[in-house]
Amino acid sequence: MPIYEYSCEECGNTFEKLVFAGDKEKITCPCCKSEKVKKMVSSVSFMGGSSIGKCASGAPSGFS
Repeated sequence: MPIYEYSCEECGNTFEKLVFAGDKEKITCPCCKSEKVKKMVSSVSFMGGSSIGKCASGAPSGFS
C-alpha cells in the first residue's frame, strides 16, 4: 500500500494519500475538494541492511 504525493491544480495544496490495492476512488484535494489533482514524483529513501543511510543526502558517515 504505497503513499503517493499529490498537488491540487485548483488551490495549490500538496498532500499525501495512502492508496489501497484495488482502490478505484477518485482522489480529491482535502482543502478544496477538487478532483483536479496530479500525482507528484517523490524522492525515495530505502533503509535497512547494508544500504542504511546511503540514499539520504548528508547522512553521517557512521550510517554508510
